[in-house]
Amino acid sequence: MSAAINSHPGGLAEPAVRGSLTISEKAIEKIAGQVAAGVPGINGTAGGFLGIGSHRADDARPKVRVRLSGKVAALHISAGVRYPAPLRATADRLRSEVREKVSAACGIDVRQVDIDFESLTSTSGASGQRELL
Repeated sequence: MSAAINSHPGGLAEPAVRGSLTISEKAIEKIAGQVAAGVPGINGTAGGFLGIGSHRADDARPKVRVRLSGKVAALHISAGVRYPAPLRATADRLRSEVREKVSAACGIDVRQVDIDFESLTSTSGASGQRELL
């Protein structure tokens, strides 16, 4: 005698029967950092060892810390912003995109996104980036 399993076309069991997926805080941090790096005007830190010799780089991901409670997350982003981007509009766009894309990618509710702008950088001719903060 065999028990029939409810299945979708193609022989897959119903999602409730298949099990669950758990995403770690570290994975969410990396996903959020990648999303934040894609926001215009935002940059991260590259290079250095133990915080010594690091510098702002346009292609580096901002640092993200995640506090996860069940399926609800609070994020803290430390990033740089490129001058002359308006700070309030850039923060609003960063918060909105991270909340939307991380929620969609990870299946969690991102309720809080705190942002620290650690530097304000400007590209000036041949000298490259210059720290303004």
